[in-house]
Amino acid sequence: MAEWLVLQLSRKPEDQCGWMFADERGQPLSAPRVGTLAAAGQEAAGRRLAVLVPSGDVLMTDVELPVKSGVRAQQVAPFALEEQLAADIETLHFAVGPRDDVSNKTSVAVVTRDLMRQWTEALEAANLQPEIVCAEAALLPDNPGHTVVLLDRETLNARRAGGTPLALSAADVAAALEASLGPDLATENVIFYSTPQDWHRHASQIEAIRPRCASFKAQLLNAGILPLLASQLMSGQFVNLLSGDYAPKRSLGSDWRRWRLAASLAAALLVVHVSGLSYEWVQQRHSEQQLDDAIGQVARNAIPGDPGTGSVRARVQARLASQSGGSAAGLLPALSAVAQAVSSVNGATVESLNYRKEGMELRLKAHDATSLDRIDQTLRNNGYQADITSGAQNGADYEGHIEVHTAAAADPKPARRSP
Repeated sequence: MAEWLVLQLSRKPEDQCGWMFADERGQPLSAPRVGTLAAAGQEAAGRRLAVLVPSGDVLMTDVELPVKSGVRAQQVAPFALEEQLAADIETLHFAVGPRDDVSNKTSVAVVTRDLMRQWTEALEAANLQPEIVCAEAALLPDNPGHTVVLLDRETLNARRAGGTPLALSAADVAAALEASLGPDLATENVIFYSTPQDWHRHASQIEAIRPRCASFKAQLLNAGILPLLASQLMSGQFVNLLSGDYAPKRSLGSDWRRWRLAASLAAALLVVHVSGLSYEWVQQRHSEQQLDDAIGQVARNAIPGDPGTGSVRARVQARLASQSGGSAAGLLPALSAVAQAVSSVNGATVESLNYRKEGMELRLKAHDATSLDRIDQTLRNNGYQADITSGAQNGADYEGHIEVHTAAAADPKPARRSP
């Protein structure tokens, strides 16, 4: 996955900003840097972009909405908060975040449209296309059983466990914490984050609040606040201001660059697949041609004088029909009559058959002479001249020979019966 460039905007976009590279889990890959937006834009190529804006410019709250999420929640949120806001809702941008399953309240971030326009124009001018824009306080860690406080220059960001982040003025740290925590200050376990510079500026106020808390743990951020906040990017538990009218507009070119490798691999796989099918088809056509040639050779050997053109089956049938003169005396009717006669006697089988134009000779096996006689009689009843030319007992079976002719081709002399 692509790396992240985590960018911290100043209150005025034209001022210098800070940025840092992070991996897909939000862990730092470089020390934070400071410079202009243009300088950050030169390092953003190939990286996903998350932009942090000053918390004091964004109102973070939660509200119970009649819908769960999506476009409908985005449309309903302004009217649900209208009475709590002094400004006209038409001048404000509302972004909806995740819904809490316990309280059924949905996180909402509110910022003026003017500020959103200034931020987006400044980012576009620097060729920066963010996937995430959120308030710094939105990325405060949610630490169970603790209140997390982050002092960032003139802003004090605070978040109770499971609560909505707050942004307060840091002019008086003690007053800000008392205002946000109220009478529960004495029961709060506070984790206080600050850069060394901000700590020295407000050290006396911070130390004054320490004994009033149930516990107070201070952590100095020598590398700045970006490593702390970037680690929360993958949680997804924050409100992304890029929604509604400010949702990212992806171009076909950017989408193609993102999926180019996958598309190339898919195209290569398709080419390989089609090539394999083509090769298999050629092999099958070759095998089919070889089979046709072999069948043709068998037909030419079996049918003397065969022209070798047309369907083999049709040629064989034509030859059989020509040999039988097209009448009922042909091979197929004779075979049908023999099959009917033999099947009428249980246990009788045809051992061999010798066909000639004037008739056929059968060698049969049956249980006894009576069974052989029944076969002979059945053939006679079907219009054939059948003569038992020999018969003898062979073990448990009786074997005999029958000559079969049509009535027209039959010899006029009496049939020879076996003794």
